[in-house]
Amino acid sequence: MILRKLRALGIAAFFIAMVAALCGASAAAYAQIEQARAAFDKEDYASAYTLFKPIAEQGAAEAQYRMGIMHKFGWGAARDHATAARWLRAAAEQSHAEAQSELGLYYKDGRGVEKDLAQSVAWFEKASAQGVGIAQLNLGRFYLAGTGVEKDAVAAYYWLTLAARNGYMDGLALRAPAAKQMTPEQIKETEARAKQGPIRK
Repeated sequence: MILRKLRALGIAAFFIAMVAALCGASAAAYAQIEQARAAFDKEDYASAYTLFKPIAEQGAAEAQYRMGIMHKFGWGAARDHATAARWLRAAAEQSHAEAQSELGLYYKDGRGVEKDLAQSVAWFEKASAQGVGIAQLNLGRFYLAGTGVEKDAVAAYYWLTLAARNGYMDGLALRAPAAKQMTPEQIKETEARAKQGPIRK
């Protein structure tokens, strides 16, 4: 009985130590991400890159996203769309909304990856569902033109309305052709749905 208790205490102590170690690592990683963000905001991209890279390699989505952006524009790193796409995918697969939107653009334009409109739509949909306005704008355009999806005036109107709510006012002008293909009832229902739709906080 005593032996079992000691074993249980030993296991508990082990797990407590593990949790403490993990929390310490997380706190350290968080502090480094904050340092890297501050450098990035000051346009000290060389420092930001140095700080973000090890955390990105450990799997931090925000750091992976920033690495992708820096390689996309050549900020503090070589401009390399294939490397940018790789980092963006790593972040996007962890549900990083902005990375999903950027990856949608990469597949749309065929930069750093083979052009694939179905993939572009899929990533824009994920980002749009998280309230990323530019992704909603692009998704609305896709539905309006039938790019990578079947033409759908209602879907186009919905996403373009949401894009406008998220600050991309082009959505209001672009939805006019969609409205011409809709009934007044459809417009009213779609606008009501859009009021409840995802926006970025």
